[in-house]
Amino acid sequence: MCLFRKKKPFVQSSHEDWKAQWQDLFPPECRNVPVTVDGVTYEAYVLVGHNAMMLQDGLLMEASFFDVCELFQKAGLHVIWLMRCTQDVYNGYLKRVKSEDGGKRMQWLWKRPTTNFGRWSSDQQHASILLQIDELPDGDLSQCGKKVLQRVVWAESNDPESMVPKRTTFTTVNVPDTPPELVRWLNGETLSRFQD
Repeated sequence: MCLFRKKKPFVQSSHEDWKAQWQDLFPPECRNVPVTVDGVTYEAYVLVGHNAMMLQDGLLMEASFFDVCELFQKAGLHVIWLMRCTQDVYNGYLKRVKSEDGGKRMQWLWKRPTTNFGRWSSDQQHASILLQIDELPDGDLSQCGKKVLQRVVWAESNDPESMVPKRTTFTTVNVPDTPPELVRWLNGETLSRFQD
């Protein structure tokens, strides 16, 4: 007789609790800051110096993603889009393909993408995409040393013209990889300072 274990359901914190954990890393005056350009206003979840950070559950990139980036960029801001992808990793939609350079670079496969991530090159658009690939511990993140973040540096879809391709491959690097490193980066520290 063959026994199969049922996969344990994945449970993550609510969107509001998750968002509050990241925002609580920054002073209250840096949270939910409206930015207006040409009469249009979007709210940055975190605004520190010239960095506007947005928080999103999953990799879905709706048209508004590009509109928000464009408005913040017109305001002279660098956009950091932090996407919680823990459920996508757990369910196998995001798969680690291989690790390179002693774990500093990671190649990923996004199976059945919902948008053409490969058409977006984060480092060339004055925007950076951070993926949260592991669950956050409960409570205050200011001293959290858990490596939960990866930054996208390259992406390619199998059909660059299609809005929803069949697959996308992309590469991430592990800087910044902890919540305190993210705070230091938003406060002006260069990414090269985090590398060994």
